[in-house]
Amino acid sequence: MLGFLNNIQGIVNFLFFLAVAGTLGVSWLYADRLKKQYRADFPWNKTAMIVGIEVLLWIGFNFFWEIFEAFWWQITIIAIIAIVLISRKKRKYI
Repeated sequence: MLGFLNNIQGIVNFLFFLAVAGTLGVSWLYADRLKKQYRADFPWNKTAMIVGIEVLLWIGFNFFWEIFEAFWWQITIIAIIAIVLISRKKRKYI
């Protein structure tokens, strides 16, 4: 089971990497076009803030994933119970 969870973590880490690299790549392309067409500066501080948020989410995911790997069956049971309780059909009493 841990091998399967490690594979999931690897895939999600790769997706986070693509998100960060994509943000930087698209920002660079857009900054280049702004400079050529309008001679305007690109707001790199906003891009840095977005990339910072993405990296913090990436770190947070890895932190909580390590906790999930340690207690995966307890968390799974609690999640199933929560889903059942939330999705129960509520009766309307008239």
